[in-house]
Amino acid sequence: MLNVRAISTTATMPADAPGRQQWGRVLPGLALCVVLAALSYAVAAWPVLNEVVPMSALTVGILLGVLLRLCVPLPARVEPGIRWTLHYLLRAGIVLLGFRLLLQDMVSVGFAGLALVALAVASTIILSVVCGRLLALPDTLSVLVGCGTGICGASAVVAVDGVIKAREQDVACAIAMVTVFGSVAMFGYPAIAHALGLSTPAYSIWAGSSIHEVAQAVAAGFAFDDAAGVQASLYKLSRVAMLVPVCAVLALWWRRRAGSGDDAGRRAPFPLFVLLFVLMVVVNSFVAMPPGVHDALVGLDSGLLAAAMVAMGLQTRLVSVVRLGWRPLVLGLAVALWISVLTLGGALLIG
Repeated sequence: MLNVRAISTTATMPADAPGRQQWGRVLPGLALCVVLAALSYAVAAWPVLNEVVPMSALTVGILLGVLLRLCVPLPARVEPGIRWTLHYLLRAGIVLLGFRLLLQDMVSVGFAGLALVALAVASTIILSVVCGRLLALPDTLSVLVGCGTGICGASAVVAVDGVIKAREQDVACAIAMVTVFGSVAMFGYPAIAHALGLSTPAYSIWAGSSIHEVAQAVAAGFAFDDAAGVQASLYKLSRVAMLVPVCAVLALWWRRRAGSGDDAGRRAPFPLFVLLFVLMVVVNSFVAMPPGVHDALVGLDSGLLAAAMVAMGLQTRLVSVVRLGWRPLVLGLAVALWISVLTLGGALLIG
């Protein structure tokens, strides 16, 4: 994961966009990420993989990056481009994620549904911090796991990291937790729902309100039936919208922490890309665009996120993650179970 502080204070990789002289240093790593992103789409579309372990291109991209970093010694000249890709393309992808959201769709979820989503997100983050402290884990890791579980997986982890500036191994570990437990939920929910005899409305609320990644929630919804897939998507995207207030609250909390302890001297500005995400949601909701333009923006968003996920995998050092031990697994399991049970109860009441 990108160390934003290092980038903003070194001459070798400035935080602003690279000039003409810098592009020569950025292009090798950027090209590597783009090529692996294209490969991740091909692998994700492979029929054999879809029958055994269906995964989105984003998940495949992370795995490809991790495996390449683990198995192949990468030349130093690709490192600046990898960091640049992770920093800029991921934030651009989160901004364009706004074109997948409509304010009208959130209204259609209804007051009870939005209340359930807000309760699930807030309580999951709070529980994650409490459990993390009991497990002697850093607050940064606990917040990232809570936000990734409660909001929208890896995208939420990276967006929140823009506020709290976590360590690289904390970000990598949080992404690993939401990927693992989100995948388990994606495969397990349809079977559990059939065993419990859940109706389509109840199941769609449950899946959309609790499964980690957008792709995982949508896949689990359509695995039940088409109607559940559509409704689960609405609930999941309502959780994505919670990214904005959560980042705002965390920015205030981290600013208060900055006056003492290990966080002294650290600032927690509200990330600009989250504000741009809000702007894109408003534009998508009220500005009529030709279908081709909208589809192109959504496709571009997917490509940017895939390249960024590859860069994230390439920045992941498994040794650092393994050193964190069993405690993050317990934390990830605890918050995953919490949001699942809470939203199942809410789904039974609402649906």
